Amino acid sequence: MNDTRTDADVLAARFTMKELRKELHVVEVNCLPDQEDYGYWLWYADVIYKAIDIKKQIQQKPGVQSGHLNVETIKQCADIVSIIENYAVKLKKAGHNFKGLCPFHNERTPSFIIYPEEKRYHCYGCQADGDVIGFVMKMENCDFKTAALKVGEIR
Repeated sequence: MNDTRTDADVLAARFTMKELRKELHVVEVNCLPDQEDYGYWLWYADVIYKAIDIKKQIQQKPGVQSGHLNVETIKQCADIVSIIENYAVKLKKAGHNFKGLCPFHNERTPSFIIYPEEKRYHCYGCQADGDVIGFVMKMENCDFKTAALKVGEIR
């Protein structure tokens, strides 16, 4: 049998988005330029990023069906980390959470924290706080329904 699946396809099928993010963390810890397996870790990181992209493409659009909007389903199914990263916010793993520079005010030290398990964000600098829909509302300067639809469409 001729299997044309790539390594990224295999990872995307095998792992959840959360597990792929954990694998990226392993790569960040182990990828040191002075190690002889540095090339392997760079290749593996590239495969994981491609697997995450594949995973985003095949995820269903949650909560938006035939004009009906189920906000709770959208919030629960949305990957808040991926959605915030879609707005060019660079995030780094910090324990169970992620941190980065706040997109709502200028800062040099990261004070913007995403709590993926709670599906919320909070900035300890400007006190911006909310869920994924609130984040999109603030970034897009739009109303709740428009933001919920956008979250339902973003993978």
